[in-house]
Amino acid sequence: MTLKTIKIDEVIYNKLLERKREHESIADVIARILNIQIESQNIKKFFGLWKSLPKEYFKIMEADRKELREDVNRSFTVS
Repeated sequence: MTLKTIKIDEVIYNKLLERKREHESIADVIARILNIQIESQNIKKFFGLWKSLPKEYFKIMEADRKELREDVNRSFTVS
């Protein structure tokens, strides 16, 4: 994502602050007003993404996760 700095009049900024909801940034307010959905914030598109993967993939991922965990634990074990 590219970030840009813009200059706006203080009156406009204060109006944006008035419309700002809890946990929203000014950029979120602008996107909401312009009815723009920011894709990177829509986590719902990832739900169920792996359900069609073969079970073998999950076995491989689990084995890799266990190996990684063991490596991490070994690196923190004091000899």
